Amino acid sequence: MSQIKIIYRILLYLSIFFFVLYLYNADYIVFSQFRFNYLYLILSLILLWGGFVLSTVSWWNALKVHHVKIKVKPAIVSHGILVFAKYIPGKIWVILGRASKIVQEGISLKLTSMVSLKEQLIYVLLGLVISFIPMVWYYGFGYFSLIVSLTIILLVIILFSKYIHNLTLKILTRLFKREFNLPLLQYRDALNIGYFILLYWGFWIIAFYFFLKSVLPGASFDLSFAFPLSVSYGVLAVFVPGGIGVRESILAGYLITAGVNTEMSVTISIVSRLWFITGEIFLFSLAVLLNNLNRDYKIKKSSA
Repeated sequence: MSQIKIIYRILLYLSIFFFVLYLYNADYIVFSQFRFNYLYLILSLILLWGGFVLSTVSWWNALKVHHVKIKVKPAIVSHGILVFAKYIPGKIWVILGRASKIVQEGISLKLTSMVSLKEQLIYVLLGLVISFIPMVWYYGFGYFSLIVSLTIILLVIILFSKYIHNLTLKILTRLFKREFNLPLLQYRDALNIGYFILLYWGFWIIAFYFFLKSVLPGASFDLSFAFPLSVSYGVLAVFVPGGIGVRESILAGYLITAGVNTEMSVTISIVSRLWFITGEIFLFSLAVLLNNLNRDYKIKKSSA
């Protein structure tokens, strides 16, 4: 077995282990406090899971933009089978996990890792922009909006300005005494990668709206933009596995600002994590199924 395959299997088992550990420690058994509208809940799950499928297509498209041509099925497998890698401490595994699987297709790990990081950075940036506009529209430009706007500006100049980008890397290298490899984004690449990301963000925003409606009948659509905001900051919290705690705090804070009572806001933020995990389980199961089908096909073909 090659070193790449060994690393890939270790990442897979570690990601599942930390995911199970997270569920054990989270103590998220709070469903008794809720009375679900099951029609809205089912609609939310369909859209959520559909968004996860689109996220794999986005990964395939990002590779295609960088002239890495693979079929959609390997993209689903590489993205989905290590979806729980985010629960391993250190966000590097989110980037390296799916990239390491594509290497098994005979492609450079350095290239696929760079593409993976680029797609993740654009995903975060678009998530912040999507949530920022309605937040200012509905709630005005307060301290919360100021923090989000500064985060967006900082990300844009670091990722798109060559001078600031290089300066940031030099500062990080001196501070941490190690070399950092942060890709410089081109506007054309960002646009070509971004439209698929916008598509699955759209699915998830609408899905979250139906989830809110399933537990909070009077929820208005503007509340759904709390979701991309919380997820984006969860990803930016690089030292927090899965953005645990960060995502829930921002989501609850947004809902409280919008007028939802504190107890309900906190409970929704916690249950929404379980809701989102169903999508991760769905994608993982789909990836495992496709991976095993492909393996069975090869075995049958070789024995024929």
